[in-house]
Parts: sequence; structure tokens; C-alpha cells
Amino acid sequence: MRHSRNRPLTLLALFALALGACNLPGRSTPTPSAADAIYTAAAQTVAAQLTQVARPPGTTVEPVFPTATSPVGTFPPVSFPTATLPFPTATLPPTFTSIPPSPTPVPCDRVKFVRDVTYPDDSAVPAGTTFVKTWRLENAGSCTWTTGYALVFAGGNAMGGPASVALTQNVAPGQTIDVSVTLVAPSTAGTHRGDWKLRNVTNVTFGLGADNKPFYVQIRVAVATGLLYDFLVQASSGYWVSGVGTTPDTVVTFGGGDDDLIGVAKIKDSVLMENGSTSGRVLLTHPKHETDGFVAGFFPPYTVQSGDHFMARLGFMLPTGICGSDRVIFQLGYLEGTAWRVIREWNKSCNGTLLPVDVDLSAYRGQTLQFTLVVKADGPFLDDWAVWSSPRIEHP
Repeated sequence: MRHSRNRPLTLLALFALALGACNLPGRSTPTPSAADAIYTAAAQTVAAQLTQVARPPGTTVEPVFPTATSPVGTFPPVSFPTATLPFPTATLPPTFTSIPPSPTPVPCDRVKFVRDVTYPDDSAVPAGTTFVKTWRLENAGSCTWTTGYALVFAGGNAMGGPASVALTQNVAPGQTIDVSVTLVAPSTAGTHRGDWKLRNVTNVTFGLGADNKPFYVQIRVAVATGLLYDFLVQASSGYWVSGVGTTPDTVVTFGGGDDDLIGVAKIKDSVLMENGSTSGRVLLTHPKHETDGFVAGFFPPYTVQSGDHFMARLGFMLPTGICGSDRVIFQLGYLEGTAWRVIREWNKSCNGTLLPVDVDLSAYRGQTLQFTLVVKADGPFLDDWAVWSSPRIEHP
């Protein structure tokens, strides 16, 4: 048949056209994309691995590597397995053994202040007042304080205190003791401080802590003013004697009868005075009924401050209403040991007037004195009704 003879020719013509198309100019072989290259390389690698597995053992296969191509475009994400790292075995740090420092040796003698038992710092104390300062101390050393130890003055204002006061008991380490000293407040106003320490049996002084600081007394002194000492009030608290000349030989009972022959000392009120006035409360004294007899009163102690004054009015009581042969010597003094010291004296006769007296006691400031009031008969003792009107110590 005709149709069957032409088929081979047709196929041959198509084959020739296909060969000619492969050699036509102007069309280049397309370059695979970067992604195609990666996929191709991956496929070749898988094929090579499969081929290697399929080969019998002992056959050497040359690996096929893909041609390196610069990456272009976006790469698909690649998943990587999570790597689990082994934990290293923990190494413990070296153990250090703490070695305590060597203890500091406790010194033999050391004081620790505990508290002020009396008169804490800046206590107000009137000028001239006697007071007892007490500290509580702890033995902070390693040696026992014995009665051979002493409290000693270490500086500042001594305030009339002693140079040293022996301890009254033994004090072992860690124990406490109260130590005291008797002092007198200065007569000048202001703040006053006195330093004190302890002294051991070898005469070495020591104080608070490693620096051996002193413990101290510190007071504030305010000078009192006005009426400071009333002899009328204090008269019954003193003691009274009488005698002849300067020798006392008889004790006089205060407040006895006006006609007591051994002497009179008493408080009287509303008496007729030589100037014609009627008194208030006065101190009436009469010497012993002997020529040159006397009566003397010794009063409770008083500490004088600078600026103190003794003041009074001196005269006679007139039991009969008229002056007689009254004539006496008034004396202001003080007792020093067993001796009488006269500060001032006044001769007085009955002349119709009272004698005002004013004595500045500043020369005795800071001293604690036992004052004396003395009346001496200046010759005969008759009518010697001597009166001390308003005897007192004032600070203007």
C-alpha cells in the first residue's frame, strides 16, 4: 500500500530536522539555576551512596563531588539535629580550714567603767557643798585588785579631795566595786571636773581601756544668793559653853532660864531693845556671872563661797527699860581644831543704838567652817544682856 511505503521517509525527514535544530545559531544551552545545581548535586550524592551500597564489598568507588557554585537566591531552611552536650563533672573548690587568730593577751590591770552611782556628769551642786562621788568599776584585767590598790587623783580640779583612797575589798577579774571619794564643790560658778585613776601595789596608775583614760567627776556650780545661813535657826543645833578668860569650863543648856548664873543662850521674841524698839526673834546671850566671864556657841559647819557676808545688828535688851552698866565684847570666829580663831570683834556699851555689822567672808571661800558667836563681859558682868539681832550669812 502507498501509505505504508512513505512512513520511513517521513520519519527520516523528522530526524534530520531535529539534528539541524540542535546546531541552529543564536540559542545557547541554558545555565542551570543555583537551586537546580544544589538539587542536582544532592541527587548525584544520593545516587552515588546508593550505588556504593549496591556494590559488592571490596569495590573502590570514587566519590562524586558537586561543582562549587556561588550561592544565588534564597536557600531552603535546613534542619539540624539538636546536639546534646555532656555535662562536665563538677569539680568542688578546695576546702580551707579556718584557723582562729591568736587571742590578744589581757593586761594585768585595766578598768572598765560601769556607771556613776552618785552625781552623774553635770550634776548641779551648790558652791561649797560637801558631797560624796561614787563610781562603779569593773576589773577588766587579769589580776585581782587587792586592798593594796587605791583610788588616786589624776588631774583637773581636786575639789578638796584626798590624794588617794585605798580600796575596801579585793576585786577579782570580772567583778565590780563601788569606789567613793568625799569632795567639796568649788566656790566659783561654772563647770568643774576632776580626773581619777587606780594605782596598783607597785605604784603604777592605770585607767580605762588600752589608753588608760581616767574616769572623772564633773559638776556644775551655781553660786547661791540671798540668805544662806541663819544663826537663829541653827543656834539650837550647836553647843554652848561658858567660862572665864579664854577657858571654857561649863556646858550651857540652850534655852535655859534668863537668870542662869552659868550663862544664858536662848531665842527671845518681842523684847525691848536699847533703841526703844520691840524686837522680833533675837538671840539673847549673857556671859557667866563672873568678872571677864563669857558664853560661846559653836554652830554647825558651813562652807563659805566667795562674796558671802556675815551680817547682824548688835545691842542690849533692857529688862528694866533703861541702860545700866552694860558693856561687852561681841566676837565672830570659828573653831580650828581645838583653837578658837577670831574673825572680827566689836566692843559695845549700852548707848541707845544698835550696831550694824557686815563682814566679807570671801577670804575663807571654799573652806568649811564651824562658826562661833562669843560674848565676853568687859569687866563686871552685871546687866550684860547682849542681843544678836538677825545674825546671818548672806550673798548679795
